[in-house]
Amino acid sequence: MEALRREREVKTKMWKELITTYEEKAYILEKEMENINKEYEELEHEKAKLAAKHGDTNATDDDFIEINAGGRVITARRGTFTYQKGTMLEAMFSGRWDKEIQRGELDRIFLDVNPECFQSIINYL
Repeated sequence: MEALRREREVKTKMWKELITTYEEKAYILEKEMENINKEYEELEHEKAKLAAKHGDTNATDDDFIEINAGGRVITARRGTFTYQKGTMLEAMFSGRWDKEIQRGELDRIFLDVNPECFQSIINYL
């Protein structure tokens, strides 16, 4: 009987230690999540500032963009170019850099690329 009581006490002690460890880890994760959210908000604020300075804050996925790609004019919706998130195309045509992109005749965006290859990429999107 004594052995059962001791075993129960050991299990109770272990359980309390596990709960304490869990609560400590949960607190650490909660604080880390708060830090991540704060940093994310700061990045979004900085992104908005840069967009206002270098781009078009009213850009939408429905905007039509004309590009002079190696001499060929390609027209597509902004949403087509920004479809794949995290890509160079998405960054270039998100609207955040519209004032900084090199433009040619008729205010078309100029890209010094192989027009056939670029058209293939756009067709894929």
